[in-house]
Amino acid sequence: MAKTKRSVFPKVLLTIVVVLLILVLIAEFGLRFIIGKQLKEEFQNQAAQQGITVEEEPSISFGASPLLLGLAKGSLNEVTVDTPDTVQITYPGGASSAPEITGTPQATIELSGLGIRDQQNPVAQNLTLTTFASDEFVLATMQKQMAESAGGTDENAGLAAMLVQELVKVTDITSDPASETVEVEFTDGAARASLRPLVLNGQLAFEIVNSELLGFTLPEEVSTMLTEGVQSSIQNVAGGLQIADIQVADGGINITLTGQNINVRTLESAD
Repeated sequence: MAKTKRSVFPKVLLTIVVVLLILVLIAEFGLRFIIGKQLKEEFQNQAAQQGITVEEEPSISFGASPLLLGLAKGSLNEVTVDTPDTVQITYPGGASSAPEITGTPQATIELSGLGIRDQQNPVAQNLTLTTFASDEFVLATMQKQMAESAGGTDENAGLAAMLVQELVKVTDITSDPASETVEVEFTDGAARASLRPLVLNGQLAFEIVNSELLGFTLPEEVSTMLTEGVQSSIQNVAGGLQIADIQVADGGINITLTGQNINVRTLESAD
């Protein structure tokens, strides 16, 4: 009889352990589901506030490390968020007017060491953001920037601004991965420029490889305005992150940004 009792106890203990493991797994799955659901709802709300209809939903993953353990420690080892492209470009004043841009390009955000004890100020030890700026998006940002630059008076407008005001308009953008340049067309082919995107001190810049406007070389101010236009749009996506890499691809530019000890809410405020 004693032997029977000794054999039953391990089975009961094993059953308890299995039940606890199942409960933990259910809790882990439920927690991940709830957080993912909240993310999707927040994303949809932000898009709706901008008047954007989103067909795709964002996704979130926490890697192999148990989320429950991370919550107990107050720090998540790994978080990856994928957001879809919500960019919408309109020309309210007609095809030749300055565009209006809402939404942001597709992005993947990878965070490690995300502190969550202070929910108002979640800080990631390391953050990497990768995004794809399509030719259409780059074209619209350049058109917008050059239109804004051309709006100044003769007293505060530079040479490039006056050129834009009188003659130059960006009408097409084509990324060429073979030459690692972005081909810019002005005024339906009246001028062309090949620009190579560069990373200088963690910021975006464009180097003019070659350019011509009615037989004359485009001034450096044009490159500066183009740089400022794309840079400002990237900042809308990434806040104060530093650009780590730029790659010209088919149909656009792949951009990688990084940062350390980043308050995640600074990315929200950059929208």
